[in-house]
Order: sequence, then structure tokens, then C-alpha cells
Amino acid sequence: GERRCIIVHGAGSFGHFQAREYDVALGTSGGRSAASDTLRQGLCLTRLSVTKLNHLVTEQLISVGVPAVGISPFGTWQTTNKNVVKAGIDAVKNVLDAGYVPVLHGDCILDLEQHCCILSGDTVIEVLAKTFSPRRVVFLTDVNGIYSCPPDTPGARLVDSIVIGPERTMEPAVLTSALSHDSTGGVSLKLQTAINIVSSSHGSIPVLICKLDSEAAVKACLTGKLKEGEGTKLSFVDT
Repeated sequence: GERRCIIVHGAGSFGHFQAREYDVALGTSGGRSAASDTLRQGLCLTRLSVTKLNHLVTEQLISVGVPAVGISPFGTWQTTNKNVVKAGIDAVKNVLDAGYVPVLHGDCILDLEQHCCILSGDTVIEVLAKTFSPRRVVFLTDVNGIYSCPPDTPGARLVDSIVIGPERTMEPAVLTSALSHDSTGGVSLKLQTAINIVSSSHGSIPVLICKLDSEAAVKACLTGKLKEGEGTKLSFVDT
């Protein structure tokens, strides 16, 4: 059948620095008023940065023939205390149905309780997976997959397979780390998102994690299969 896909990227080094400098993730929960000039400035600068990255990613996709259309969550997604209460699903569905590839991203959005917060790309993926029930979800990262402990730790080894139990247990258990500038939790949030997707779908949506710009990444996206040493696959077992 027809292959359709949705692309979601994080903010990378774009956005995270502004978000941290202005404490955008805290919104008004940090004691500031919603009318605070610094909070509003922080929101605007963070958005300017993440939309710049979305433009660059979309531009690259178009340059290789992908009919990519950038979609920002701001304005159509909303949270209350950082929990998503409104997701701009119609915009994504309309773009898909028209034959284009939606490209969403981590963003700074309005929050009903604390004025604004950071919506991570991982959270966007989790919501979209529940709505669209894709054949697979593939996370592309700067390393080959999930390691037994942070990849730069001596003795770290690639974990080929992680099995998620009905209580969201993980076998084998792994230790992860977050980059200090990542406002949204780094690898640990990605892994938690992957666990949630596999668990909520009772394994009908497998998750693969592998390295961007590798043969394994192409294989993971097109076939959902990875050989030993190529990446990490998360699956579900109901015991």
C-alpha cells in the first residue's frame, strides 16, 4: 500500500539555550506573571529558534524530493500543567491526506495553568502514535541505539532488544543520561516515550532506535527490521 510518514524533530541545540536562559519551561510557575517581559521575550526567542531549525530540516527534505511541509505545534497544541489537553491533529491529518509529509517539532506552546511550557518532540510523537497507529516508530539519534549505560562510559554496549512487560517493566534495565542543555530530558525521555508507545499499543507499534544517516536507519524506516549491532528494537510481551 501507499507509504505515508510523519517526521518529528527535536530542537537540538536550537531553542534549548533560550528556553533555559529564560526558564520558559517553568512559565509562571516560577513566580513570574504572564505579563512578564522576560517570559514573553523568552517564548518568542525560543520559538524563533525552533522554527528556524524546522525551516532548515524541511528545506533539506524538499531538496531531495520529499514533499515536506513544516507544521508548528504552537497555537494548535495546548497543555494544562504540561499535560497535553489539545493536539492539532486535524492539521497533520489534512497534510497527510493531501499527499504531503508533515514535519513537526518540539516547540514552546501555551499552557492553561502556567502560561507556557516546552512541548518536547517526544511527547508529540507519543500523541501522534496513539492517534494514527503507525506501523512503526523510528527514533534516529547521534548514536547507534540504546546502550547498557551512557555510550561514553567504559564497557557500554549496544542493547539490540528491549522487552517491555505489561507493567511497563524493561528487560534488560538500562541507564541513560541527558545533555545538560536539553530542556526536555534527553535520552531518558526518548526511552520513556518508546516504552509508553510499545506498552499502550500492546506491541502493535514497535519502536526502533538507531543512528541517523546510517544504512540501519533506512532499513528501520522502510522495513522495521534491524540486525544485531545495528540498533535497538523495543517490543512487548504480555506475561
